[in-house]
Amino acid sequence: MYSMSMRLPTRSLRQCLLILSLQLFTASAYAQPSALEGLLSVPAAFLPTISAPAPSLVETYPDYEQDRKPATQLYNAGGVRVLSGVRFERNPATDVYSWRELKIEDSQLDEAYFGFRSGGVGHNFLMFSFKDGTKLVIEALPWKKKGEVYSPFGCGVSGKYPLVWNLVEWHGFLETAVGHDGLYVDVYPMKLSRAEKLRLLDEAITEAVRDHSGEKYNTFFNSCSTNALMVFGRATGNHLIVGKLLPSVVVEHLSLLGFLGERQRSDSSNWSRR
Repeated sequence: MYSMSMRLPTRSLRQCLLILSLQLFTASAYAQPSALEGLLSVPAAFLPTISAPAPSLVETYPDYEQDRKPATQLYNAGGVRVLSGVRFERNPATDVYSWRELKIEDSQLDEAYFGFRSGGVGHNFLMFSFKDGTKLVIEALPWKKKGEVYSPFGCGVSGKYPLVWNLVEWHGFLETAVGHDGLYVDVYPMKLSRAEKLRLLDEAITEAVRDHSGEKYNTFFNSCSTNALMVFGRATGNHLIVGKLLPSVVVEHLSLLGFLGERQRSDSSNWSRR
């Protein structure tokens, strides 16, 4: 007796394995729902927490300064939002910002703040804190081209700058304002009901992710201050006339009307890079 073993040539064996792999892949692909369908089929409350950073959108708008750019809302249902294009920390060595996605939940909203950042004529913004430690700045800005120096009373009233809304994680905001620029930042808790805070958050995000193409920044009539107060008015019904008021005066105005709590300041004396 003898046995005879049949051996396929190595090349033929590889071809068989390749064909089998392609068939299995095709069957798997048609059997699985798409990633988008899976996302939309999951109840909002059970969306996974976003932890891994998405690739940084470093040069999405290469002609413009890279510290501000339009954001988008990827998901909004059941009190859960997923925002894309949120600015996080700046790499001091490369001077490059990290832009990532951020998930926030209405049920986690803790406090709403009206903000002031020093420098030049100053700057107003809104900030929202959440029980999980997340803090999000929402601001309107002049969209400068690279190398441009902002002129609030020249180019700022002539329609030179497009208007852009920026979403910034709080630590990244302070790293730039305090750590890099040496400024101070004040926030004031707003004396609002919870329903008003939720409406303020919704109005601010809705305005921030809206298409502002063709809209121009104006220091007096379409600025950081007027837009923050426009959102405040929509959320609370308190429509304040503040045309031509500088950011510091806007804060004084809101304080005198009883809308702001005690100031909380961040500066070089109490902020450190983590």
